[in-house]
Amino acid sequence: MIYKLYLIDSDSGVELLSATFKEFKEKRVEKEIFPGFFNEINKMIDKIHLVMSKNGKVDEMTRIIESEDAIIVIYFHPTSRVLSCSISDADDNIDKLKDIIIKIGKRFWKKHQSDLKVYRTTTEKSKFLSFKADIENLTLGGRIAEIFPKSQVIKNVLEKIHTMGIISEFELHVAIKCDGTNSPLKISRMFGKTRTEINETLRNLQDLDIITM
Repeated sequence: MIYKLYLIDSDSGVELLSATFKEFKEKRVEKEIFPGFFNEINKMIDKIHLVMSKNGKVDEMTRIIESEDAIIVIYFHPTSRVLSCSISDADDNIDKLKDIIIKIGKRFWKKHQSDLKVYRTTTEKSKFLSFKADIENLTLGGRIAEIFPKSQVIKNVLEKIHTMGIISEFELHVAIKCDGTNSPLKISRMFGKTRTEINETLRNLQDLDIITM
């Protein structure tokens, strides 16, 4: 689930709008993540200013930072010069996170072009508050990238499928753990595998209609 989402003016580094969907379970995690989060934002802003000072044109940029406790996504929309940034659970789907953060950045520009112009001459930000409803809807309340694979086949049938050689023993054990409460990251930690290895296994099981994602 997405913890927090920010829209930041890359010209000044000022927050235009933020939304919170979930608080961190541990203060330790929050203290460890936030300095790195804002450091990455500052680095991207510095890069944008450097490029603009040289040739005045900056292309779209997306940065993804993964850690044991969280995923950070930062997207720069060049036309609006606004950064869309999120902090989410480490077991959220990265592709879905990236897609929705880019969509939010583009939607913000589409709805608030004139308000951005006003803000950059007056610093008036109140018009942006209405965009919180868009963020809520687009992210499904912060849950857009959650994935909890669920088996469609009961255990004894899974065992028969394994006996027939359709799935490997490892795929059998993974399928059993797909009970709708375990994320791919949690399953990877159960078996000491990488997230990539587990995702490949889950895709195989999904292709066989054994699990749903």
